Amino acid sequence: MATCATCSGELAPEWRFCVFCGTAVTPTAAAEAEAAAPARVNPIAIIALVLACVGGAPALVFGHIALRQIKQNHERGRTIALIATVLGYVWLAVVFVLLVRFANGL
Repeated sequence: MATCATCSGELAPEWRFCVFCGTAVTPTAAAEAEAAAPARVNPIAIIALVLACVGGAPALVFGHIALRQIKQNHERGRTIALIATVLGYVWLAVVFVLLVRFANGL
């Protein structure tokens, strides 16, 4: 977080004045505070991973959606989305193999 040049108090990005001493916040201090905020993890990637762990091919759809959103919004969670997508493909292959085996009478 950015700090006030006068009192060294921590500044939130949306503040235009320091709440501790009343000094006007410079645009560079506000930009520093905004740049210091970490990017959030994409929630769709987390949902995709949960679906993949439970065992569902819908993890494929959610994984691909999460990868697209992560690329567009520069969010974190790409590895989570990739793992979920790969696990979704594995589940899809397992379901396909089971369907073929049951269709042929084991």
